Amino acid sequence: MDTLTADPKTMRRREPFHGAVSAVLGVLMTIIGLIVLAWLILFVTKGRFLKPTFERYASRYADRQVAVAGDFQFYFNPFHLKFLAEGLTLANPSWAHDPQLFSAKLIDAEISTFDLIFGRQHILFLNLDGGSAGLEIDAAGRNTWTFAGNTPFKMPPIDRAAVTGTIAHYIDAKHKADVRLTFGDLNGSVGKRDSGTVTGPLTFAGGGTALAAPFKLHGSLTTPNSTIVGGKTGLDLHAYVAATQIDVSGTLPGATRIEGADLRVTLAGKNLQTLFKLAGANAPPSRPYKLAANFTKSGDTYKFTNLAGRFGDSDLAGRLSVTTGGARSKIVGDLHTQTLDILDVGPWIGYSPDKLDAQGGKGAITIVNGHPRVLPDASLDITSLKGFDADVHYTAAHIRTGNVPIANLTLTLDLDDRDLKLKPVAFDVIGGRVTADIELDAHKEPVVADYDIRMTQVPIGRLLTSFKVEDNGTTANVGGRIKLRGAGDSVRTSLGASTGRIAIIVSQGTLWVRNIELAKLDVQNFLLAFFGKDLKKPRDIRCGLAAFTVTNGISRADPVIFDTGRAVYRMNGQFSFKDEAIDLSLRGRSKELSLFSGQSPIGVGGWFAAPKINPISKELLTRGGASVLLGIVGTPIAAILPFVDLGTAKNSNCAAVEGAKTAAVVDSATPDPKIKKKK
Repeated sequence: MDTLTADPKTMRRREPFHGAVSAVLGVLMTIIGLIVLAWLILFVTKGRFLKPTFERYASRYADRQVAVAGDFQFYFNPFHLKFLAEGLTLANPSWAHDPQLFSAKLIDAEISTFDLIFGRQHILFLNLDGGSAGLEIDAAGRNTWTFAGNTPFKMPPIDRAAVTGTIAHYIDAKHKADVRLTFGDLNGSVGKRDSGTVTGPLTFAGGGTALAAPFKLHGSLTTPNSTIVGGKTGLDLHAYVAATQIDVSGTLPGATRIEGADLRVTLAGKNLQTLFKLAGANAPPSRPYKLAANFTKSGDTYKFTNLAGRFGDSDLAGRLSVTTGGARSKIVGDLHTQTLDILDVGPWIGYSPDKLDAQGGKGAITIVNGHPRVLPDASLDITSLKGFDADVHYTAAHIRTGNVPIANLTLTLDLDDRDLKLKPVAFDVIGGRVTADIELDAHKEPVVADYDIRMTQVPIGRLLTSFKVEDNGTTANVGGRIKLRGAGDSVRTSLGASTGRIAIIVSQGTLWVRNIELAKLDVQNFLLAFFGKDLKKPRDIRCGLAAFTVTNGISRADPVIFDTGRAVYRMNGQFSFKDEAIDLSLRGRSKELSLFSGQSPIGVGGWFAAPKINPISKELLTRGGASVLLGIVGTPIAAILPFVDLGTAKNSNCAAVEGAKTAAVVDSATPDPKIKKKK
């Protein structure tokens, strides 16, 4: 039998290969041995000797001081990294109020080794006890959670967590916020496909100040399982700030994200203006209110839709949005009211909502220097107008006044760089229409106000009876225009410095005989009509004009004239927007003979809030004295001579009257020819 023998040449070729394999295996075994040795050392020692190294490298990475006061462990258990630190602290920048950004009595975590190899952070388990966060944004916009390299901290995904005794302190210098929160305990896990096993909501409670106003809050994250994995977060929040209750419920896209939120916000408080001022915006004052709206954010726009609620005794619905990011914020709204109570309009023009709420309409009256005053005196907040623009449309189907029926109010508010326009403001009143354009220019100090108010086809009779004045038998309508311009930071001060013209025109119609005779103190013709049962017999109104020329807040009659078939009435004098004093007199001159007519002015005095009528004038007393004297020294017939009215009054030029001309033009115009008196 042949014996097999190795080829020497072949053996020489294999020796280098086996040597290389042996060397590689030797190196691998050495590395594995070292790894096993390192693993064993770490496992046995729990890596406690790495504490100084961890503090040094962590501090260098964060560019902050990182320290562990108590026990420290860092090892493989058996394959995933085990990290435990007692009394860990992470310092804040030197400018921050709180010395520590984060501290914890205990952090016990298990970290995925596989994910670390591929550059990912994944915490399999976290036990956090006694955590405390000190978060802050200063006036320059710096925050405490951005580390070296301007990299903000991001929370890695966590599969299971147990969090107890956690508090947070947040300061925002720009918004004057200082908030302290205490969080409820959390215990749960997240399984595959983001399925959660956290039981119960994550509760929180706390308080502090926001925009320099103290507040309290409590609430919960109602979907902690979704929140943990960065998903949608259910929110239930209740806060009380500046005498306002705020309730928020719904869903956030993430725990710290408001973009795309789906929330329902309810506000209830004493005065809506208070809350707006806290936000650096302006709004008209209001009586107690409760409003709710759906809220979301899209880009730089905060949207409030499906708004519904009440302010005072009025309802409100519609939508509102606030867009930020530009030189000025922009408020856009479309609001509707079915029934608007007139008392709720008062705060919009400067009346105290507290007084209106307590006293009703009497709350519009204040006593100054012993006299009643009714014009509102609240100042416009000019400073707040600098920060935003607005385009708001408002309608009210009915306005509850208690007297005059007003309906179909429309209002457009346009604010563009401190130029505020209410244009138009329009409403129906007893079949007529009132339209106004009001502009407030806040570029100037004080504010320059322009008032332009037009009135058409308002029936006098229905207007008077709506105020429970006895029917006067008139069928005439009134129309006219008020155009004034004044400088002042309130309605009262701007009107008190105003210049312009007021002109109210009375159209042709009829008026009862009773009112015509009494207005000119004509006793004879009044008695004749009384016994002839003609007191309510209609007489023609030819034309009428109540015009005042206003200079520096003083309104002088120019002219006030009322022409009927029987008499011409003129009013002289003035009233003042400055102190609201009235000093007017009405005199009637007859177009027909009367043997007993007072022929004396009827005084109208007092104040806007408390006018007085005085039919006894010095002239009437003089006539009375003359009558007595003539009766004594003469005959009884002579006693009536001072009261004889020959009826020489001429017709007015109604074209000039209806054209709202000045007194000088009306008086110089050719009188209209007289027509035969109707029987």
